[in-house]
Amino acid sequence: MVLSNNIGAVLTFAFVALFVCMPVSVQMIHLEKLSTVYLPHTYVNGVGQYMYDKDAAVMSTYDEHDSTVYAIGHEYLHVIDISNVTHPAIESKHQFFYAKLRAIEFCDDYLFIAMTGDKNTGRVEVYQIQHAPTEMLVLVHNITVGVKPEMIQATSNCRTVVVAMEGSPYNNGSDFVDPEGAVGIIRFTEAAGIGGSYQYTKLDFKKFDNIWQELVSSGVRFIYRENNNSFSNDVEPEYITFNKDESVAYIALQENNAIAEVDMATLEITDIHPLGYKNWTNSKLDVSDRDNMVNIRQWPVMGMYQPDAIKFITIGDKSYLLTANEGRAKDYSDIVGSGGFNEESRVADLTIDGKNAYLYFFGGFEKKVVSIIWRLMVSNLEGKHGDAYDDLYTFGGRSISLYDVSTFNQVYDSGSEIEEKIAQQYSGLFNANGKSQTSVVSESKDSRSDAKGPEVESLAVVQDGNTTVIFVGIERPGLIAVYSIPGDVSTIRFESLWSGITRTNDTFGNLYDQRLISDIGPDDLR
Repeated sequence: MVLSNNIGAVLTFAFVALFVCMPVSVQMIHLEKLSTVYLPHTYVNGVGQYMYDKDAAVMSTYDEHDSTVYAIGHEYLHVIDISNVTHPAIESKHQFFYAKLRAIEFCDDYLFIAMTGDKNTGRVEVYQIQHAPTEMLVLVHNITVGVKPEMIQATSNCRTVVVAMEGSPYNNGSDFVDPEGAVGIIRFTEAAGIGGSYQYTKLDFKKFDNIWQELVSSGVRFIYRENNNSFSNDVEPEYITFNKDESVAYIALQENNAIAEVDMATLEITDIHPLGYKNWTNSKLDVSDRDNMVNIRQWPVMGMYQPDAIKFITIGDKSYLLTANEGRAKDYSDIVGSGGFNEESRVADLTIDGKNAYLYFFGGFEKKVVSIIWRLMVSNLEGKHGDAYDDLYTFGGRSISLYDVSTFNQVYDSGSEIEEKIAQQYSGLFNANGKSQTSVVSESKDSRSDAKGPEVESLAVVQDGNTTVIFVGIERPGLIAVYSIPGDVSTIRFESLWSGITRTNDTFGNLYDQRLISDIGPDDLR
């Protein structure tokens, strides 16, 4: 397994171990680290410069036949030889002076790299990997795709590549611009292959503009409506996964709390599925960063799942969508022309609607307990009627979920298990931030409880016989949870938790400089 992160500029290589306890029928699947390679964020006179929190390893892809990992971060692509996985070595580097690298995919001796330039204008560059007489990358295509490509996914035959484009807003002088979110389809001809001709099709969401009220009523979010913004401008495609025969691509619309469905034969976005809401009275969460403690309990609020990574999985004869429910809010307050829009507010800054609603929220709690939830960040859009709120909605589910793709009904959610397991096994890392190199790890504990908690972000899935093993990347500050499904979905179980943070009594930056830390903010698992 390769773990990429956007904080400490490291890649960690791990293997899965099966630990057999007593009795023999009880088994625990856990990770053990094989090695870590630290990547420079830049070079000065050919010498690599290393620093914490420089985005040097955001995403990676793997050529299993050549035992090579390709990792991108900021403006560099690093080629890493892992033929000896216990001693990985940087083989070469490639600098992209003109762009920020955002996504990468390897397929059939080609690299597909998504990147953005000025105003997030995006393109996909396709490189052929030539191995002899020396390894080199040869540019064969430069394809303009759309604004801010966030992910690339290739079909198994490498002849079709899907691109998710967030279309994130920016300002053009004093004008606020929110480009359309879109899905790009690159198709290469079967005869000529990837090096030959291609056809590019850009799919937008305009056909849903006339039915946005129906979508919102079903649970799909339409967030930024100012400046005459349309629904098709508001959607932000984030992640891609194919069904088993690759006839359908599922696209995560993270902020919109929904999944779009693309018919790969007709090249049409056919549907948008809402993901529903999590009732935190049936689960538990820690809501405050100011109580100096782990305080996981039930609260009468709702949660928006808002997954980042999604994976299509088949268990028996049933198909499911697995989601990593990170959560994300839209904050345009620093973009000129947005009117200072920010959909996040603390509960303390909202007006609760009337005595009855207040009693519903807090009637059974002591006054000192009520003060804890004032810190929680919630949506100032959902739950509002008039000038006050009779429902509160948090960002992210702090969990993984399974949805039956035939109905899009949720059949499983891990509830509060991830937060609880971190509190039990890595209490010093509980809802810690990890974004500042000067922060002492233990002092950062609980600092993200008021926001999205652990931020469950990335996924990898493997099949071991009849058992499905799920690896879950947890961003804050950096852990990997392991789940397994040995039978049908009713048998899903937590296996183990792993972190590459070796001490909590020093700063993140010092630990990085001493090479005592890895896997912070795992954006990507392979």
